[in-house]
Amino acid sequence: MGGVPSIPTDRTQTVQVIGAGYSRTGTVSMALALERLLGEPVMHGGTQLFSREDAYVKLWCDAFANRDNKPVLMKLLREATAGFAAVTDVPTNAFIAEMVELYPDAKVVLVTRDPDRWFNSMQTLLKDGYGSMSVLKMLLWPCPGWRWAPTWFRYLQIV
Repeated sequence: MGGVPSIPTDRTQTVQVIGAGYSRTGTVSMALALERLLGEPVMHGGTQLFSREDAYVKLWCDAFANRDNKPVLMKLLREATAGFAAVTDVPTNAFIAEMVELYPDAKVVLVTRDPDRWFNSMQTLLKDGYGSMSVLKMLLWPCPGWRWAPTWFRYLQIV
């Protein structure tokens, strides 16, 4: 964690904590704390999606693409979260009901933030992010993991 993605070594480990908070509500801090408390890998979306191998990032894109096909979606979510003791941030916070169904014994933690401060933080993060998606897609295509950023942005607009 901390800019370096946690990689599960024991894929039988199941999710014990589901971080249900939106991005920019302390999800990194929560992930770091959970990793320290649980002593197991924690999936923080931002860290995972921009630092993991291409196939893992595509797996999450496939989950969004199959959000209306519950059997396939549940299989993809289980595969993507196998081995993690906890999950925080996007993309898992887009699938809270499904995560609770997959891991009924997991604790759900909702971290909140002042709505105005959260909105301003998101505005800063997303400013001009969607304007030149075709150029961004072309520039990021050679970069494993990052090549999926335009797809992520598209899916997040419909969440």
